[in-house]
Amino acid sequence: MKKSMVFVALALFMIVFPSTVLAAEEWETRQIPYDVESGVTCTLDKCYKNLAACDSSAGDVLRGVIREKMFKEGLSKEQTYAYLAQTYGDEVLAAPPKTGFNWIAWVTPFVATVGGGAVVFLGLEKWVIPARKKDNTTDKGETNTPITPEYEEKLNNELKRYL
Repeated sequence: MKKSMVFVALALFMIVFPSTVLAAEEWETRQIPYDVESGVTCTLDKCYKNLAACDSSAGDVLRGVIREKMFKEGLSKEQTYAYLAQTYGDEVLAAPPKTGFNWIAWVTPFVATVGGGAVVFLGLEKWVIPARKKDNTTDKGETNTPITPEYEEKLNNELKRYL
C-alpha cells in the first residue's frame, strides 16, 4: 500500500513538475526576433555593440530582460524599447527617439548635405564659368581664340606618346 502511494505521488510529481519547468523555461529560451535585437545596443558592459552581434555575458543579460518583457509579460516591441530606454537610458536604443536634441541630431546631417549641394550647384556657374561669356571674351576684354593647328598637332603627338 505504501509503495503504491509513493509510486502514485511520484508519478503525479513527475507529471506536474516537468510541465511547470517547461512552462517557466519556454519564455527564457525563445528566440528574440532579429528586428527587435538589432534595435538595441549593449550598454551594460560598455561594449556598445549592436545586441544582435554582441556575444558578451552582459548581452545575454540584456537578452534575458527583453525575453522577460516580450514573452513573459507580453509587451510589444515599442513597449519593450520604452522600458529599456526608461531603465538603461536612451543610449541603449540603436536609433534614439527623434525628439528634442535627438531630432536635431538626426535632421542636421541631411539638411547640411542638401544645403551644401544646393550652394555648390547654384554657385558653380559663378565659380567655374565667369571668364567665358556669350561673345567669347574674357572679363579683361581679351578674345578667346581657338588653338592653332600647329599646337593642336603637338598636343595630339604628346597624347599619343603617353596614352
